[in-house]
This record gives sequence, C-alpha cells and structure tokens, in this order.
Amino acid sequence: MIDVLLGAFLEVARDDWVTQPSRSAYAGIVQQAARIPARWQAWAECISDRESGGSYTARNASSSAQGRWQFLDNSWRIHGGLHHMVIKRLRAHGLDDQAAAQLRRHLRDTPIAEWPGPYQDTGFVAVLLSGGQHHWNGPGCTGLAPR
Repeated sequence: MIDVLLGAFLEVARDDWVTQPSRSAYAGIVQQAARIPARWQAWAECISDRESGGSYTARNASSSAQGRWQFLDNSWRIHGGLHHMVIKRLRAHGLDDQAAAQLRRHLRDTPIAEWPGPYQDTGFVAVLLSGGQHHWNGPGCTGLAPR
C-alpha cells in the first residue's frame, strides 16, 4: 500500500514541474533557457508591451495569437512545432530525455496562452536567436532592435 501511495505521489510530483517549472529541480535549466539576451532586452520588453501588455494569458480576439509574445497558436504550436524549439533549447541547457519527452507532449497538447511563462519566453528566445525577430516587426520597437 505504501508503495502504491509513494508511486502516485512521485507521479504527481513528476508532472508538477511541467506546469510549475520555477518550483522544480529543472528551475535553473528553464530559467537559463528563458533568459532574453541583454542586447535584446529593451526590444523584447517593447514587443511584449505592444503584443500583450506583458500578459502570458493574452488571447487575440481576431486570430489565434496567444500569450506574451502573441504566437499564432495554429501556425506555431499546431503546425509549426514551437514546442520542438522550446525542447531543443531546454535540452541544450541540460534537460534530460525523459523530462524532454514529457514536456514536449504537454506543450504540443496545450494552447500557448496556457503554457507557463518561462516556456513562452524560451520559445521567444529560440525564435529570436534563430533569426526570427522579423516575426515581430512593426511600429514602435524597431529602433530598439540591436544591429
């Protein structure tokens, strides 16, 4: 009986890190992966304010854009594999295979506006560092982008 209860507790604890990354053994990995490079911070803050007012749960009323960075959920999550980019970045910072597989499934099946903020930020950084800043071109922030 104790083995069953302990197993159930460990299963719940294993799943908690997926939805509460800052309270887990993986917190350091997630924090590093989500860190916006210093040279991009002013631009990123402007984009965040413009896109969502800084809200991780923001949802655009006229499109599938969601989250702090207003990723188009239909394009980036369902068809574009943003969850793969997040996992790749987390793996580069030390996330193990088992945790990566668990998180990949969770992110794939969860709308972006429901992803914890650090995963949204990790996706933003992954896109940014792969040359994807053009996805956020628009008024007001262009002059803040590093050259």
